[in-house]
This record gives sequence, structure tokens and C-alpha cells, in this order.
Amino acid sequence: MWKWLEKSRGIKNDLLNFKDEPLSSLSVVLLIILDIFIFTNVMIGVNGETAKVPKPAYYYPSECSRHFNDLQTNYKGFESSSYRNTYASHLRPHLSQQCQELEKIIKGLRSDEAYTLNLKSLYTIQSRQKQNKARLEQLTTQYNTRLFESIAQMPNNKKLHDAKGEYDALNLDNANLEKELKALPSVTALAGYKAYEAYIESNKASFIQAEKSYAFWQPFKAYGHMLIFILPLLLLFGFLYRWSKGKELRQENYNPVVKIISAHIGLILVLPLVWYTLSLLYHVLPKTILKNLVEFLVEIGLISLLNYLAIFLVVLFFGGLIYFIQKRTHRQKQTVSYSKNRQKLISWSQCFECEYKIDYAKAHCPFCGVGLHEVCSACQKETNLHERFCSHCGKEK
Repeated sequence: MWKWLEKSRGIKNDLLNFKDEPLSSLSVVLLIILDIFIFTNVMIGVNGETAKVPKPAYYYPSECSRHFNDLQTNYKGFESSSYRNTYASHLRPHLSQQCQELEKIIKGLRSDEAYTLNLKSLYTIQSRQKQNKARLEQLTTQYNTRLFESIAQMPNNKKLHDAKGEYDALNLDNANLEKELKALPSVTALAGYKAYEAYIESNKASFIQAEKSYAFWQPFKAYGHMLIFILPLLLLFGFLYRWSKGKELRQENYNPVVKIISAHIGLILVLPLVWYTLSLLYHVLPKTILKNLVEFLVEIGLISLLNYLAIFLVVLFFGGLIYFIQKRTHRQKQTVSYSKNRQKLISWSQCFECEYKIDYAKAHCPFCGVGLHEVCSACQKETNLHERFCSHCGKEK
């Protein structure tokens, strides 16, 4: 893991260095603006591609699924934003074929004049019931109903007498409204309901199976469409980065701007690739495993074991993180201390292994036989081991 972090320093230099010089503040600002623009357009492109495979909630919306899960038998069951939409089904291709067919059937049911009149009466009755309920609550708050029934019989209590009269009138009106509500023809009695019922009954099993299958395979299809957009760009700018980086390593003439911009674009393109990959892995592995585990624990009545599992996983994660951080810190301190000691020995013309006085012009220590030199990767000349910079070209080793 830490070796990868060491390599990330080289990537950081490729992102923020113009050859051997750090980028100026203005150049960094311009790069940030460019990164934001590229990232925004990449995500728009990815969303445009993945939208060709709609999410289950769009392909099988809840207002469609609820009909197949539970046959609707009241007027409100056919009232939703989807069915009030004035656009035709073929103009909304994100809907599944079965949901589009169901929408046509429900549209036919709702176009019945009897449906419209009954629905209007239903809303009128319910609106009056709501008003009556609010007024009754107000009266109950103002007066104790048990007291004003007796007090209203006494003379000179007109205010209480009027309140009692209004209270009784509202209760009587509510009773009449309930009768009107029950007298409304049921939605099941309408001409288009039988076609709706027949369609649901004949397609219920296939719909539920298709919905489950689509929910499982949709992330795979979306991932494929994401790759269709990402891979060509990633291959192009990855090639440009490797081409310019190769020239830099071979000490050939190259354009550092190409390397910097291609490195930035490559990093931006990797972000959605990593995100969709992790989402797909979660969909296939942990999500399924956790779902089965929860169902099993619920079935045997040991759902509390999930708390133990969560505590164990969190302790394991943070404990492991602390261990690696401390181990790395300790190793770095040892490495720095050891490196400094060796550099001091070399500066005193002592062997960095056996610490005897030696001549570093020789190839090996005459006392312990250790090799004293290495080849500089920049100038290809021999230089002393364990020195930070080459004594010939001055490049950092």
C-alpha cells in the first residue's frame, strides 16, 4: 500500500510540475477551471449514456408497480402524477412496455364520464368532511361538551346554546356526508374496470419476475454504457500521457503541457470508472450477502447479531488503520535516522557498513567488501551509494 503511495508522489509531480519547476498559481487556477469543466462534461456524458438503461424506479415506477402488487379498488388508486400527465406513453420511453400498456388502460378508465363525476363528488364530500372536522375540533377546544349540553338548557345562555346547535348540526352533516360517500358507485362498477382487472391478473406474475430481473441486471447494463463513453477518452489521453512521460524518462524533447493536461484528464476519467465499479461490486457482493444474512437472522430470531457484526467490523477497520499508520510512521523514522547516519559516515570518509576509514574512490570497502557505488539514472555515471544527490549531475536520486 505504501509503495503505491510513494508512486503517487510521481503522479503528483506530473500533475503540478512543468518539467522540474512547480506550476505558478495562475496556471494552477487555470487547471482547476479546466478540471471542473472537463469533469462536468464527463459526468453529463456518462449520465446521458447510462440514461439509456433507466433505473428500476424509472422503468418500473411505483405508481405502476403498486397496481401489480395490489389490485386497486378505489378512485384514489387511479390518481397519480403519472396518469394525470398529458403526454402520451410513447413519448416517455423510460417506462416498461407493461407499464405503458397499463397506463393506456387506466387512461381509458379515467376518460369515462361517470368516473369524472364520481371523483368530483368524492373530492367535494371529503373537502366538506375536512372542514367539519376542523370546526368540531375548534368547538371542542373552546367548550367542554359535557358541560354546555346542560348549561345550554338554562336561560340567558344564548352563546352556549348557539355553540351546541352548531356542534349538533356539524355532526348531523358528517353523518349525511358518510351516507353520500357510501352511495357513490364503486370504481369496480365502471365499464373500464374489468379490462384493468383482467390485464393485472394475466400479467401480474410476469411483471413481478421481469421487475426483479431488471433490477438485478440494470447496473451491469449501465456499467457497460458508462464504459462506452469513458474508455475511448481514457485510451486517448492515457496514450498521450504515456507517450509524453516516456519521452521525459528517455530525456527526449517533449511538450510538458501535453503531459500535465493528459494526466489531469486521465485522473478525472478514472473517477467515474472507480465509482461505477465499486457500485457494481456492492450490488453483486455485499448487498446480496447482507440481504440474505439479514433475512436469515430475522428468520431465526437473532437480528441483534447484526449489532455485534457492525461493532466487530468497525473495530477491525479502525484498528487496522491505526496499526498501518503507526507502522508506517515508525518505519519512516527508522529509515530517516538510518539514512542520516549513513550520510554522516560517508561525509567523514567512513564505510557506511563497518564504519572503518576508507577511500570512496575505490569500488569496494577493503574491510567488509561492500560495494560503494551505484549508477545514476539521470547521467549514467557512478556515484556513491546512500547519497541523496548525484555528485556529477546534481539530480536527486
